[in-house]
Amino acid sequence: SQMERFTDWLGIRGLSKNTINIHLRTIKTMFKYYLMVDKLNKIPHIQQLSVPETEPIYITDNEFQSIMELDWLDDFYKRLFLFYREIGVRLNEPMMSVLAGDWIDIPNTSKTKKGRNIELDKPLQSIFNELKDWLENGFGSTLMTPDDHISKMFKKALRSIGAEESKHFHSLRHTFAVRKLIQGTSIYDLKLLMGHSSVTTTEVYSNMNLKRVAQDFPTI
Repeated sequence: SQMERFTDWLGIRGLSKNTINIHLRTIKTMFKYYLMVDKLNKIPHIQQLSVPETEPIYITDNEFQSIMELDWLDDFYKRLFLFYREIGVRLNEPMMSVLAGDWIDIPNTSKTKKGRNIELDKPLQSIFNELKDWLENGFGSTLMTPDDHISKMFKKALRSIGAEESKHFHSLRHTFAVRKLIQGTSIYDLKLLMGHSSVTTTEVYSNMNLKRVAQDFPTI
């Protein structure tokens, strides 16, 4: 009953069902730990909220091109947004990574707790090094972290071109996945590239309206 009241309280605060489920999973993980160290005899049942399946929210070719043509947006951010779209990493992963030869090594401190490696061409290597310099020399923002700074700069760009409000920085990661599938990358190779713990997570990108996707990415 306490869990049900907590779930209701999170909903009243205006949190989405996905965010509420993240909180519930965190509590369930805590209970599992207490069970393992003999602080509990059993785990209370925690009911996840039902969330309807939705298609990935991505940035179309026309939208991305419009962002690249914004006069007020510094070229550094344009290069940075291109970098994230081309390699599909999570926002903070390049910040914790190092460049070794032609590869960036993402440590096991990332979300899935598994390290992975991504090969970069020379232009992307240059952008990665530029990002590292920017981080080391101060990112010139009153926001708390460079993650917030980049994310909010991208959201500002999206609003400037009149994109749907549902689109945000993480949409670049979705865009990477959709583009890779159009280009013929297998779902299993895409899983490795994105660092998903299960191919089930990756399969959401294969359940899309192919006609609409083709219209949204005419350059591929």
